[in-house]
Amino acid sequence: AGAELLPAGRGGVGRMAGAGRPVPTCLLLGAAGGGKSLLARRLRHIRRGGGVPAGEAPPPSRQVGTNLTDLRLPRRATVRELGGCMGPIWPSYYGECSALMFVVDAANPSQVSNSCVQLLSVLSAAQLTSVPVLVLFNKIDLPCYMSLAEMKSLFRMQDIVSCATQPITMLETSARDGTGLADVLQWLRATLGDPR
Repeated sequence: AGAELLPAGRGGVGRMAGAGRPVPTCLLLGAAGGGKSLLARRLRHIRRGGGVPAGEAPPPSRQVGTNLTDLRLPRRATVRELGGCMGPIWPSYYGECSALMFVVDAANPSQVSNSCVQLLSVLSAAQLTSVPVLVLFNKIDLPCYMSLAEMKSLFRMQDIVSCATQPITMLETSARDGTGLADVLQWLRATLGDPR
């Protein structure tokens, strides 16, 4: 996708767009196995091809590091996916974050409590107090997925939203079959697009 950058706070310099403007970065976080890598690949494909890709999705792959995906919204923006196993060092990347997407596996009930703790930790970070957040309940194509109402209840999303300083949006998605990805792209455009 793009060139690797050092995170803010480690002597890194941000990527630059034309006319010396920094390229806005959206962090893509969530527990391992939630579908972050496939989501990033599908978003890039939608931007290039104009539609949601049809057919069988590529096999899942575990992201153990950081992965950059460049999008045109039409302004250039970068989605930086951080592997779920990197949770302890996620805060190293918060300084460069303009928006945040947090992916939850809606078909994995055993992961719900871990994801909730991770989300609360992310939302309480001082560097993210005003960063827009999109919570994605992913894998709704699987027969065992929990509905948005069930996930909101398990996560106590109403309490989280009322206590959070960030604007929080929630969507149901399937990175595999493309459900909800157009809405994700629309959120990214509204959040990271040119302010003009």
